[in-house]
Amino acid sequence: MLGFLLAFGSAQVQAQWVNQPVNNPTPDQFNLLISAVDANVAWTTVVGSEDFFTQLFSRTTNGGTTWTTLAIPGLTPNDLVTSIYARNATTAWVTVAADFVGPGRILRTTDGGASWVTQTTANQFAGNNSFPTVVRFFDAVNGVALGNPNNGRFEIYTTSNAGETWTAIPAANAPQPQGLEDLVTGVPVVAQAGNSIWVATDEGRMLRSTDRGLTWAVSSTGLTYPANMAFRDALNGLALDEDGSYVRTTDGGATWAALNPTGSVRRIGLDNVPGTRTYVSTGFGAYGPGSSYSTDDGQTWVTLESTINHALVDFVSPSVGWSAGLLVDADGEVAGGNGMNKYTGITLATNAALASRLGISAFPNPAPDGRFVVRASGLKAATPARVLDGLGRTVRTETWTSPALAPLSLDLSQQPVGVYVLELSTPEGLVRQKLVVR
Repeated sequence: MLGFLLAFGSAQVQAQWVNQPVNNPTPDQFNLLISAVDANVAWTTVVGSEDFFTQLFSRTTNGGTTWTTLAIPGLTPNDLVTSIYARNATTAWVTVAADFVGPGRILRTTDGGASWVTQTTANQFAGNNSFPTVVRFFDAVNGVALGNPNNGRFEIYTTSNAGETWTAIPAANAPQPQGLEDLVTGVPVVAQAGNSIWVATDEGRMLRSTDRGLTWAVSSTGLTYPANMAFRDALNGLALDEDGSYVRTTDGGATWAALNPTGSVRRIGLDNVPGTRTYVSTGFGAYGPGSSYSTDDGQTWVTLESTINHALVDFVSPSVGWSAGLLVDADGEVAGGNGMNKYTGITLATNAALASRLGISAFPNPAPDGRFVVRASGLKAATPARVLDGLGRTVRTETWTSPALAPLSLDLSQQPVGVYVLELSTPEGLVRQKLVVR
């Protein structure tokens, strides 16, 4: 067991977040909602630990080497930014609300934030409680915007011309609230995968669309107040409650089941690493600092590090992501910002080419008695290993202390006949080897 912990600690050291300074106007302000585009471009909102919402945004176009924070020009004193979505280095949209109660509007910039143009009309998001909380795009021109209920239904618009015009969806397609139900605001809980989008309400329900926002269905997550969500494809996703509990869906959000995660799951930020089965969770202060990842749909989590204070997180690839950095006080609560953290650690995706280069093999495979000898002549460092069953559950953990010198004897003789996966967390990324017990 001690060997496993030592190897596990080594893996944590290899995982790195690099802090990137952001010069926000006041020390209490910090970056929060992140819309990362690629390895070079990311935009964020800026909030304060005292007066939460602001009229500010931050942007980088050089991978975070420099960040620029600007105020959105032309806003009234009461206008506050509620969300942001970026398409590239020059084009982004924000939603704003008057005193965070409404009315509200959508603005777009096409010059990197130097100027912004209101795209919605005076009759859109015009109610006292109806302001846009979410704006998302599926490609360069097709998007959707959602706001709190107005006239008995959630206010939803779509666009097919990059927001030049927004069209209300048919009333019959817009979900009805239950009682005083609103969308989760402050930190909108939203996820996208392909043409699908999911948006959570403050009553634990999930609004979901599979056709870019034109039609919607509603389901119950079982959560009291959803705090975050991520999907890895159109069917599989995780959602997180404000109390730290997790639920999982395998049918696109139609139904949700409670999870009892093992390992070091964090309870603030949550994101899927695009194109992979990997999720990343982050946390800070009283909620548990650090970051961790899961490759089995949230069932088990592996620590990346446990000292950095992170708010939300957004990955653009298996090797690049950002989190919002925080300063915390003695009670573990937010005291101000600490720039942005850029991920530069192990590649958070399983890698067939890497497995081949490391010479990973298992013999016999299939194994009639469930006993395997695993070799990896190209793997030089001590490596944490785990075995997953067909349902993604961890059934065994091992420490491969000297992979290049000695094979790993893996005993699955007590496991049922079936297909298993050996997962190795190498310094260069995750690799997997299928194992068959007969």
